[in-house]
Amino acid sequence: MQRHPRLAPYSLTNLERVNAIGQAVPRDRGPADLPHGLSIVILTIDKPELIIPLIDSLVAMAPLFQQAGLGFEVLIGDTGSTDPTVLAFYERLPPLVTVVRGLSYHFSRCNNQLFFAHARYDTALFLNNDVIVRDQPDSILRMVQQLERRPELGVIGLCLFFPDGSVQHAGIDVFRDGPLRGFCFHPHAHTPVPEQMADSWECLAVTGACLMIRADLFRAIGGFDEGYRTECQDVALCLAVQRLGRRAAVLNAGPVLHLENATRPRGSEDWADRQLFMRRWGTFIDAFAL
Repeated sequence: MQRHPRLAPYSLTNLERVNAIGQAVPRDRGPADLPHGLSIVILTIDKPELIIPLIDSLVAMAPLFQQAGLGFEVLIGDTGSTDPTVLAFYERLPPLVTVVRGLSYHFSRCNNQLFFAHARYDTALFLNNDVIVRDQPDSILRMVQQLERRPELGVIGLCLFFPDGSVQHAGIDVFRDGPLRGFCFHPHAHTPVPEQMADSWECLAVTGACLMIRADLFRAIGGFDEGYRTECQDVALCLAVQRLGRRAAVLNAGPVLHLENATRPRGSEDWADRQLFMRRWGTFIDAFAL
């Protein structure tokens, strides 16, 4: 018996849905077959004490990627720097670093612009300028290798730590009960590092401070949801990945530090974004995660 075309999506497996959506993505979103490698996307403004050491650390990683047969590039989205030290730094960057200036800060829109207009490789890492990877030079390569080894993963993040050594991010979960039931939070934040810690583990979502995703999957989803002004877009992206049948995981690559809100003012929570998130994803969370 011939199935009615409108019922077809409901008989597909999750993986078939991913492939079908990927085939339906407009061609102007980028080529389907990208070279094997990593495009790192960073938004920044001024803060030479953050962006200069970070870019120097990333450039120092390039030989590791070359030895592994992987392409490597860094895309900086500058949202209005005027600091002369930063501007002079931009002038002496190597060719593997591209600086796109004149952006007006909006996390989702700016990251999408950089990715869709400039990213050349089949894997993307969205990275905050206040993440310190200097002491773990192989951490980002290990993230790529984890994605390669585990085809069921769509997104991977790093376990991140505060400067005092306590945990900042070890995956994102949701409250199981109470007035915030269904809303996301960092369950292990500010806790001491366990004596025995696994190398990796699956989670509901990872922070956009250090979020690696397969480029074809990012295109299929349509990038970060630009309906969010300042927050929740990273969790929404991870949930969209999960809805398409892929998983999210965290890799423990050693003490990678995240200063957290070193650029964005503290206490600037956006409850409009949080309410939008619950309207869009509350039902899915209730069915999938609770």
